[in-house]
Amino acid sequence: MTRPGGTIELARAAWLTCALLGAGARAAAPAIEISAEPLAAPCRPRPALLRSAALVVPGAPGTAARVYQASIHPSDWSAEFTAATLRFDDAGLPQTAAPLWDAGAALTALADFNRRKIYTSAIERGVRTTFPFTWSTLSAAQRAMLDLPPAGGAADGHGEQRVDFLRGDRRLEGVIFRRRGGLLGDAVNSTPLRVGAPAAGIGRDAYQAFYDRNRLRRHAVYLGANDGMLHAFDEQDGSELFAYVPDALMSVLNLLPDPAYVHRAYVDGPAGAGEMLLGTAWKTVLVSAMGGGAQGVFALDVTDPANFAQGGGALWEFTDRDDAAMGNVTTVPQLARLRLRTRNGVPEYRSFAVVASGINHYVADGHADTAGAGALFLLALDKPASEAWRLNRNYYRLSLPAGDAALASGLSAPALVMDDDGALLYAYAGDLQGNLWRFRFTGSAPWSGNAGDHPLFIARDAARTRQPIAQQPRVVYAPDGGYVILFGTGKLLGTGDRAPAGFSSQSYYAVLDRPATSAATAALTRADLLARELDGGARDTVLTVRGGAVAYDGASGVQGWYVDFPNASTTGERSTGAAALADGKLFFNTVLPGADPCGQMSSRTYVLDALAGLAPNADGLPVSGESTGQLIGDYAPAPVPLETGRDSAARRSNGRLAVNRRLAVVSLGSAGQGAVRTSSTRSALAGGRISWREIGNWRELHRAAQR
Repeated sequence: MTRPGGTIELARAAWLTCALLGAGARAAAPAIEISAEPLAAPCRPRPALLRSAALVVPGAPGTAARVYQASIHPSDWSAEFTAATLRFDDAGLPQTAAPLWDAGAALTALADFNRRKIYTSAIERGVRTTFPFTWSTLSAAQRAMLDLPPAGGAADGHGEQRVDFLRGDRRLEGVIFRRRGGLLGDAVNSTPLRVGAPAAGIGRDAYQAFYDRNRLRRHAVYLGANDGMLHAFDEQDGSELFAYVPDALMSVLNLLPDPAYVHRAYVDGPAGAGEMLLGTAWKTVLVSAMGGGAQGVFALDVTDPANFAQGGGALWEFTDRDDAAMGNVTTVPQLARLRLRTRNGVPEYRSFAVVASGINHYVADGHADTAGAGALFLLALDKPASEAWRLNRNYYRLSLPAGDAALASGLSAPALVMDDDGALLYAYAGDLQGNLWRFRFTGSAPWSGNAGDHPLFIARDAARTRQPIAQQPRVVYAPDGGYVILFGTGKLLGTGDRAPAGFSSQSYYAVLDRPATSAATAALTRADLLARELDGGARDTVLTVRGGAVAYDGASGVQGWYVDFPNASTTGERSTGAAALADGKLFFNTVLPGADPCGQMSSRTYVLDALAGLAPNADGLPVSGESTGQLIGDYAPAPVPLETGRDSAARRSNGRLAVNRRLAVVSLGSAGQGAVRTSSTRSALAGGRISWREIGNWRELHRAAQR
């Protein structure tokens, strides 16, 4: 099994590739290094504490937001995970209060590690079963793996002590195992996920009964960590409700207690969750990626996190052992309902996890995808525990055409577009070769070939060099129908991505797609888009964006807009994280590694009108010549727009009342300076009642509008 992010493992993969080539096999694309260490951390000096994964949950207007953030102690790879409130002071600046709790400290303070509710799963007699992560309950195969010494060789008889160490036993630290500053492991590439009460109003009858049963359940915040577990923490006090150890990681858990431990990834990917109908029962399901820890994802029933084992437990795991096209998933898994077919006029639906294949699926690790192309996976959430994974029965693989074999490939998470019934209609996803793909779900399963034989768009810079897309796009509705897909280019996955020798031009794109009428025979390029210009120096505090109006009427032939980040050849500026959308505006941060690969990275915050690609003025309207690109002297992965207030304006001549909503853009840096306000904007929204008019035939009008 390869261990992405390690020099030895990458060298071994390269050797295996050469050996295969000598035997006449097809050349594999280059492997992607996935760093298990925080890329934002400066090398000199190495910080004692580094902020990492963060989540901001907005409160109701006028109330405090909640900030959940993990912090890493690189000296021993232990971690803190805190909750705090965020308010704006009289000057409009964000102020973060002292932590309400620290889940890492709470874990470390536990008097009895046996009280922890830690679970795993395994397939026994053909059935996946969830059980406690204890020596006596593990399967024979799992015990055998944990009984092996890290350096290899025969079993050493310390397997039971290793399990106790992972559960929190500290009695053998400094004796045969390494010392830890705390029990919670670090979170580098994973992100916190909050799951509260079920969403209201999704359905009737069965869903209403499900909602009534669970609306008062414990709210939980989930965090994947490099201690081998996905943790569920109580939102109120930070206590651990349960933890899950994926079976896919069992073969490398024996490395964690080693006194010579070399940091590596375990549960180091993002997670998604939602309410889904599994057969005839509604459940709240969480699906987590493992990032560089393993190639694959796992699904849990988290309907009642306080009683995880008594609920559905682990639903399934899906790895490259089940399908070789599954790689290291570094972008968020999502949940969706799909229409399988229509029988006698009645549509049949099923719930799936929608997972991009990720990267390194072609690496020679014993389960390599020889085709080398990316794929979008649909994994049935209701797969019976006794049923093996079977293509086109309980999962679907939508494979892409083969790309350039000389370039690394890898598909990132798609943006999902639903139809009027809430079923998946289109998915838009980018890959590391700069291709933007559209997946169409208008037909019946298995939807083979639904991505077509060419991408919707190819991202290339002015010199026609392909630009990698490593983020999840965003989608907004276009005037006169269709969608505008928004995404940036550039990647930051391994330490090599910080090297100035590899800096190249990167951009942000908005691409129009009208799938209902599209008959394009070739992929769009930047020649089909209208350019925006960013003016400013590499260290200027803000930049100025200029450009003409973008028409989406079809007559001009313009299919969207793009903007190149200036000075990218020296700053390395790129867009790696998904954007946020609010009131028709696009919010995203870029990363600037700088000329010194060991120095402190910085970021810029951009606020642009999603359709126009221009910055808003004081009234919130897009105008050429406005400022954006606020420089932050710290690495901040993503901006968060938060409402700070509303102002009611005078009623307009048409009787409509305008409400001005004020938004502050907050970024959380990695160097511990807390929340930073990086921009602000406002939007004019319709508010209040315009007038009353009785419509006698509203049912007929409603039906006509749905046709």
